[in-house]
Amino acid sequence: MLDKRFKTLAILSETLSYTKTAQKLFVTQPAVSQQINSLENELNLLLVTKNNNKIKLTQSGIILANYAKKTSMESQRLIKSLQDEKSLRKLKMGCTLSLSTTLLPEFINKLNSDFKITTTEINNTKHVLSKIRDGKIDFGLIEGNFDKKEFDYILIKREPFICVANPELDVKEPLPIEKLFDQNILIREIGSGSRDILENWLAIQNFQINDFQNISEISSPTTIIQLLKQNLGISFMYKSLVENDLEHGLLKQIPIQEFHIDHPINLVFLKDSYFKDTYKQLV
Repeated sequence: MLDKRFKTLAILSETLSYTKTAQKLFVTQPAVSQQINSLENELNLLLVTKNNNKIKLTQSGIILANYAKKTSMESQRLIKSLQDEKSLRKLKMGCTLSLSTTLLPEFINKLNSDFKITTTEINNTKHVLSKIRDGKIDFGLIEGNFDKKEFDYILIKREPFICVANPELDVKEPLPIEKLFDQNILIREIGSGSRDILENWLAIQNFQINDFQNISEISSPTTIIQLLKQNLGISFMYKSLVENDLEHGLLKQIPIQEFHIDHPINLVFLKDSYFKDTYKQLV
């Protein structure tokens, strides 16, 4: 267990205010300053800087504060599991929007009956990762990119990522991506995993999203699919989202030169978590 100075640093990293940190801890402001100074002296590290009455954590301070948050969350959960073994089987999970209609139902169906899983967060990749980081959920089903220094993961499957359009779009042979720049692209919002995947691929080809002449940002994959059926643009998404529509000819896959993406779907949780073996039992 970490001493109270680490908890103080963790709260200070969120409030960036000695006064607000003191209020949260029910102590005086000088007490907060004293704890931070004591920690800096003991570790021989500069953790907090002050400029024009604004405080900022150094890189060392940020790393230590994140470590303190993680250790506190894991400790609380470990103690709870020791006090009540059944609590170890009660988990909160998150899931990205793109996976919520395809992988999530399948994942929950296959779960061992010993586990009680509550899905509390369905949002984009950035949001789900933040909830894992803050301890609001235990793990997330994620298709987007994430920092492997901060998060650990278990591979669930690999999923084809394709370009999709209405069958009326006349494309038979693989074409260069720039031939589609005059199309209206229906794309997810910033922070979504599917958008990150496309942007990363475009960057490798020395292009960017803004090269498309018309861009429509839509947060719902379901809405994007409906707009595709109305022939209102093209989009990029996981094949499983439109599998039935492709089979019934309601949509078509557009072949693009050098566009071959088979992206991993992962169960993601905090790095070096004590509960890693529990998560392994879920997959």
